Amino acid sequence: MASPLTSRVTRAVIAIVLGGALAACGTDATNTDDQNTPSTNVTTTNATDSAANAGQLATVCDSPVVVQTDWYPQTEHGGIYELLGDDYVVDAERGATTGSLVFRGTDTGIDLEVRAGGPFIESPVVTEMFLDDTITLGYVGSDVALSRYAEAPTLAVFNALTINPQVILWDESKHPGVSTIAEIAAEVRAISVFGDRPYMRYLVAQGVVPADKVDTNYKGVLMLATDDIAHQGFATSEPFRYANLESGAVATAYQLVHDAGWTSYPQNLAINKLRLEPLRPCLAALVPMMQQAQIDFIESPDRTVATILDVVERLDTTWSQSPELAAYAVATMERLGIVGNGTTPIFGDFESPRLDDFIARAVPILREQGLPIPDIVAGDIATNEFLDADITMP
Repeated sequence: MASPLTSRVTRAVIAIVLGGALAACGTDATNTDDQNTPSTNVTTTNATDSAANAGQLATVCDSPVVVQTDWYPQTEHGGIYELLGDDYVVDAERGATTGSLVFRGTDTGIDLEVRAGGPFIESPVVTEMFLDDTITLGYVGSDVALSRYAEAPTLAVFNALTINPQVILWDESKHPGVSTIAEIAAEVRAISVFGDRPYMRYLVAQGVVPADKVDTNYKGVLMLATDDIAHQGFATSEPFRYANLESGAVATAYQLVHDAGWTSYPQNLAINKLRLEPLRPCLAALVPMMQQAQIDFIESPDRTVATILDVVERLDTTWSQSPELAAYAVATMERLGIVGNGTTPIFGDFESPRLDDFIARAVPILREQGLPIPDIVAGDIATNEFLDADITMP
């Protein structure tokens, strides 16, 4: 049976839906009666209202709004950089880029600070959110939210990527006709990944990949140029990089991990759940802007891509991006539905039964890794409360 996470087009039904499993923090999510009680506090906005009131963010949000990303600046972060005004400055030492928060050409009255992840942070994003109260939102995938919930509970308020771009890829010329992870696992000696990945444990448990073929020592190099294996990567990056190798192009094929059954929402904008009440007025105004900004970026990416490339250059690290890679990534996100509406018309929502099913699938895997995962329902880690039900990707 579908849980109350399910979204609908009409505002009336949205209000009822959001009163269920995605009710505001404070509802006992394990109480069945509470889950089925419509919320009286859920309100929705629309994109026109958000644009008209953009200048009023100063009355409800602290400045700057700080977003902690999970990696170096890249096109997957495009929706956030879309909100960054042209007056931004880059602090290369901190990996922070700060400028006016601008929504569709209107200055909102506050600043936005986008912080790079990776080596710029000493701890995972979730940990940083609990160590530093200046962080408003951080990128937290559903699987990470589950794994860290016991000690660092987060609440996702918007999913920027509907589908995880994570893939397992291989040399297509050496394995013609192969289209799935299960098929390539039968033909190569190893599938190489970073460490003990929960999704690989899941694929092993499902019989997709033999346990003795999992290599947990992947170093991030383009191994297919020299070795006949399969390895992890991203649909938005590695296929392009292989096609443009100076040593000679390698044609790759891949399957999304999502399509193999690990359906975590990968790049959620989440808050420290303990801060929900003080952040609520800001989120009500800001989240619809993030929804629309992500769509605007995909539809017209040039200005924001130029910003991302400039920030990457100013950070002056070993990380690199190029206009061609960025264009490929945007096109791939659109083509594969990585950025899209999902199965409902509401852009950026958390869908049922998808999230419920993923929790049921993921929790046993995470517990098998020794993580202390409490009994969790969808409303514990995600909410549709702050989304604008009228914002949809054409």
